[in-house]
Order: sequence, then structure tokens, then C-alpha cells
Amino acid sequence: MPSFSVILPNFNHSRFLGERVSSILNQTCQDFELIILDDCSSDDSHKVLEQWKNHPRVSHFIMNEKNSGSTFKQWKKGMERASGEWIWIAESDDVADPNFLQEMLELAEREPDVNIAFCRSNRIDENGNLKGINRWGEIGTPDRWNSEFISRGNDECADYLLKRNTIPNASAVVFRRLTALKHIDHVLSYRFCGDWLFWALLAKEGKVAYSPVALNSFRRYASATSLVKTRDRIIARMKEYMTIINEISLLTGSHLEHPENHQWIIDEWDGNRENLSFGTYLFPDFYPRLKSLFYRQCIESVFRIRRKS
Repeated sequence: MPSFSVILPNFNHSRFLGERVSSILNQTCQDFELIILDDCSSDDSHKVLEQWKNHPRVSHFIMNEKNSGSTFKQWKKGMERASGEWIWIAESDDVADPNFLQEMLELAEREPDVNIAFCRSNRIDENGNLKGINRWGEIGTPDRWNSEFISRGNDECADYLLKRNTIPNASAVVFRRLTALKHIDHVLSYRFCGDWLFWALLAKEGKVAYSPVALNSFRRYASATSLVKTRDRIIARMKEYMTIINEISLLTGSHLEHPENHQWIIDEWDGNRENLSFGTYLFPDFYPRLKSLFYRQCIESVFRIRRKS
């Protein structure tokens, strides 16, 4: 049984696959199997992936004949075929440092009951150019992320994951397979940010370990599916945010008494105003205290505009 099962779920990322697969196969820790999944890509991904079909590290090579419609269904398919103690979801457009698995294994085994270990991520563009550290999860508590830590999962959920997804890139994470299989069904219906809830469910059962070394490179580019902004997608994403926040609140027994922790949601909603009708914009699907904060800020904005005029 290998230490790691590396799951490579691909959809229409043929141009990145060479670099991605190389960064997996060239890991200094070679104690892994590779499970390649393609979700019925419409580009030439199948042709590109074929070159690794018979590689000795590849234990499963699965090309869907019909698109599953869900990243998390692909995660589950890989987990059910995995044999390693730890899972690494190596997203198909990202890149890993050669020491990623070795460093994560040493970190994860530093204390018992660690269920999740993750590291910092660099941001890279479509052409692989470095764009700095991905600090999405670090906003609000920037100093915390400069040092290694191992924390109790319940504390991590209540103090950090309840506020935002502080583990924003799956490619930077390894997690225990058996614990993951208990919870993956819970997130299959999510389209946008089910990973956020998934991390909380895993964390709650043990400890979370973190390294400030950027051993993962997260690719961000204009044509990425996650950046597509339509009215329906914006509304659906907001609904998922509210559902996940409520789930983590119930999971930890924490009350949503500080809506300022979710100011980033108001900011995102406001930033998408041009993609929404005026009526839709004024009635966001926020939890009550956050909605009150939103309306208060709307009123303050109107008064500021009037004073300027």
C-alpha cells in the first residue's frame, strides 16, 4: 500500500497536462500511485493523457464517456479506487514543487490525528509566470501564515474556516483517505466551493497541519471556469457560501454574531453589481446579520454620494 494516492482529475486542460504530470512523476517521494481521470474533455486531453496510460505509477486510467458535471464526483471516483493512506488531489492545471509530497508527509506525521496537511501556494498565470503568493486564505490574519503550525481541527473550523476558506487550493493539500470517504458524499451536490465544507468536515475529526513554504503553484487565468461571471452563477455561488457558513456554524456550535467576518462576501457581491439587475442586487441571499450589514453599507454609500454632490 503506497503512502499516497495521487488523483489527477482533468477537464479540458490538455495544454497544461505535460507540466502537471511531470511535476507529479518527478516527486522526490516516490511512494505513490497515480490515478488519472478525465471527465469527457472536449479538447485533446485524451490523446495527451494516453502517453502515461501504461506508466508503472499509474494504477487507474479512466476516461469518462459522459461528463459527470461535478468536480467532487471525480474526487469520489478517485478516492474509491485509491489504496494509499493519504490522498493528494493534483488539479490538472496546477504545478507542484518536487519536494511537495515528501514535505507534506513529514509534516502530516509530526503529530498523531492529523487529518489534513497543506502548504502555501504561489499564483502563476496561464504561461507559468510567477504572480506572487496566493493570499486569499490569509486575509484578516496575515501574520499567522508565516509560520508552521499544527492546530486542533475544531479550533481551526471555529476560528478560521467559519470566516472564509483558508485552504483555498486543493492541490496544496493532502488528507487521510479513510476519513475523506466518510464525508465526500456530503459535498457532491456543490458546484463552486464544496472543498471549503469538505476541509471543515475532515478537520473536525482531527488536527490540521500547515507549512508556510510555497510548494504548490496555483494557476489563475482569465479563461478559467471559476472566473466566469453570469447572473445565475453569481447567485448560485452566494447560495453555496451561505449554506457552507451555516453548516460550519452548526458543526462547531458557533453563532454568526460577527457579520464583519464575512465582509468579503458583501465586497464580492458588490463587485458583481454590473452582472445583476438592480432588483437582484438589492435582495441578496445573505444570512440575516450579514444582510443587515449590507443594507447599512448601502445607506451609508447613498449618504456619501449625496454629500459629495
